[in-house]
Amino acid sequence: MLCTDEFGPLARAESEVLGMGGLPLVPIPHPLAGNDDALVAAKAAAVAAEVLDCLTTPAEVLAERYAPRFRQLTERRLDGGAVCVDDVCAYDPAFGRGAGQR
Repeated sequence: MLCTDEFGPLARAESEVLGMGGLPLVPIPHPLAGNDDALVAAKAAAVAAEVLDCLTTPAEVLAERYAPRFRQLTERRLDGGAVCVDDVCAYDPAFGRGAGQR
């Protein structure tokens, strides 16, 4: 799956919820909107080899390689109480993991 690096943690969380925690997530530098054609082409060229590798590597190998990608940032957001809904994020330590144990 291709996504901009800004949305990597959301993509990882969604893939885990859907039972595909090892889904290969190939990040493209954010943003894409408003980029001229040359910049879009450069961003695509930068990830082309990784995309090809994902298309030709066995799924089990990819799952092992990609499962950790974006997980640290996703975990940090959950632990710190960041809650994101659509394009809005709010910080509330009461929402963090273990909040009731403090």
